[in-house]
Amino acid sequence: MGRRTKRESIKYDASFKGPIKNRSCTDILCLLLFVAFLAGWGVVTVFAALHGDPSRLLYPTDSMGRVCGRGELQNKSFLLFFDLTRCATPKVIATGCPTPQVCVEKCPTTNWFYNPVSGDADMRPYLICQDGVNPKNESVTVQQFISSGKCAYYYVESEPMAGRCIPSVQKGLILFNGTQIRNEDKDLVTSDILTKASIFLGKFYKATEVAEGVFQDIKTSWWVLLSGFGVAMLVSFLWIILLRFISAIMIWFSLIAFIGLSGFGAYYTLNKYLTLRSGINNSTMTAAEYEFSKEISRFAELETTWLVLFIITVTILVVCLLVLIFLRKRINIAIALIGQASKAVGDIMSTLFFPVIPYVLQLVFLVLFCVVAILLASAGKTEYRIMCLEDGCGCPNVKENDTCTYEEFNNTACPGASCQFFDYVVDPNIPRLHIYNVFALFWSMFFVSAFGEMVLAGTFASWYWAFNKSKDVPTLPVTSSFCRTIRYHIGTLAFGSLIIAIVRMIRVILEYIDHKIREKTDSKIIRCIMCCCRCCLWCLEKFLKFINRNAYVYCAIYGKNFCVSAKNAFSLIMRNIARVVVLDKVTDFLLFIGKMVVVGIIGIASFFIFSGEVKPAQKYLPEMNYYLTPVIIITIGTFFIASAFFSVYAMAVDTLFLCFLEDCERNDGSEEKPYFMSKDLMKILDKKNKFKEA
Repeated sequence: MGRRTKRESIKYDASFKGPIKNRSCTDILCLLLFVAFLAGWGVVTVFAALHGDPSRLLYPTDSMGRVCGRGELQNKSFLLFFDLTRCATPKVIATGCPTPQVCVEKCPTTNWFYNPVSGDADMRPYLICQDGVNPKNESVTVQQFISSGKCAYYYVESEPMAGRCIPSVQKGLILFNGTQIRNEDKDLVTSDILTKASIFLGKFYKATEVAEGVFQDIKTSWWVLLSGFGVAMLVSFLWIILLRFISAIMIWFSLIAFIGLSGFGAYYTLNKYLTLRSGINNSTMTAAEYEFSKEISRFAELETTWLVLFIITVTILVVCLLVLIFLRKRINIAIALIGQASKAVGDIMSTLFFPVIPYVLQLVFLVLFCVVAILLASAGKTEYRIMCLEDGCGCPNVKENDTCTYEEFNNTACPGASCQFFDYVVDPNIPRLHIYNVFALFWSMFFVSAFGEMVLAGTFASWYWAFNKSKDVPTLPVTSSFCRTIRYHIGTLAFGSLIIAIVRMIRVILEYIDHKIREKTDSKIIRCIMCCCRCCLWCLEKFLKFINRNAYVYCAIYGKNFCVSAKNAFSLIMRNIARVVVLDKVTDFLLFIGKMVVVGIIGIASFFIFSGEVKPAQKYLPEMNYYLTPVIIITIGTFFIASAFFSVYAMAVDTLFLCFLEDCERNDGSEEKPYFMSKDLMKILDKKNKFKEA
């Protein structure tokens, strides 16, 4: 008891009228550290721009290490394998396919193979050769072209997939002019062998194909993504406008809509699971095309994926129903508190437009991160490796998978092996730069979020501590709070956001470690320990965000540094923990439900549009490798956009609630110490100014 009276209730101060004006700069060292870190991010960006080449992610690379569809190969965007049957081996996953690969203008639309019986004149028009080789040069016979590996021995009808020509032949024999096609080793080329080769190629190019496909989708559908973000911004803006005027109706609508969306999600995922489980397949792809694509986008077609999604949606639905049942009485009080927040927002309408500023800033940082990540991922030097055409390269001192020089190796007399492009060797510092880039994203995003919170906290604190809400609210409160934050408290924002960024980075590293452990061991004990660590870090991050948020409110009011503000705010909350849990957290839950309804509406709409369910929209959409690419990007973007707008109400509730706790400790409702809270808020929280009772 003695301890509580020592850090007792905040003492009455007749001169206190809200956010103090006489303040000084806080946490300057953190500000300098943040500026230095941003400068370092700029250095990383310059390095990435000088050494990166995003086209390497967009197009495949031929045996000579040249990017298809670029430079001298600008009109040749597709990669053709001379002998795909050599790819039908598990070692392809590690070493690549040991056959020449060339860039072509289009994939073959017919079958062909070298038949010595046919004349050279008849075969020359069919030849597909390496770049720089002229098949019309009659001084070199077709047999010489073929035996030297300059031209393909055979090829089959193919379709472009992920920039590569994948056979589109049906089951059975593969013929050319009635004759079965054979490879250079005189083995029959069958659809089964080509399908098997496609499977191994799919595994080899899996990660690369996904990166290329996503990059292509973003490039071709950028206007669709921007349109989706625009719609998300419009819906979020209209939602909080309506929340201002009909808060109770919108909250109950959010709850009902969330339950409805969860129920629909459960039905749809269960239906999809049962459809896949029954083995219904409406695909028109050939076996080779299906196997290749299945290795890349298999998750959307696995019944287990939809079963997991069904379990998740049902769990969310059940939890939401239980919360509504057990907290139904508190929900009405929380709705009334949101109504008071809406009055504050209504009196300061500029707060509805302020989220655009942090939204644009976060978008800038996100775009910068993506650009740097792509440039770093495409940085590196061309690496060539020896690939044997048969077991044992047939040459002394030549080992498969050794590095080689393309120009020098091709001049050696070793017909059993070839020197081909394998991959791009990255600088040893690139992984460190990726880590720096990821941490920069976390810190910058959390910093912008903290900036928005403090500006809004200062704004709503000015409204609360105005005794007469219609007359005493300062002119341009958003601008005043914005200027105070910029002038005095950037260092405090950098300090708080740095703490959260460090915890988030530790979580990401732990996720990476957990992923590697799962690849090497199935120990349930280790997995349980990792799960506990991840859970603890998640809880720690949530707790620190809660502390930071209230610290920003306290700093906006009193102008103290981060540590002092966090300590005072936490002490105030702990002295009123029951009220915090009962009212503040229920209110946060209701606002979160509203935000998720907006995200759910946009996400489901984009899914049905891009998956082909809305037929009229198909003619306006570009062709894409993965229809889920825009769906995922738009849904994630909508979450951030909705978060930026709903943060206005969330911050209004949190600020008003913290100010209410301060008001209760500073004042007692007497004529000398009147409450500053509005009459409606007094009624909600069972408080009143005694001198006005009569």
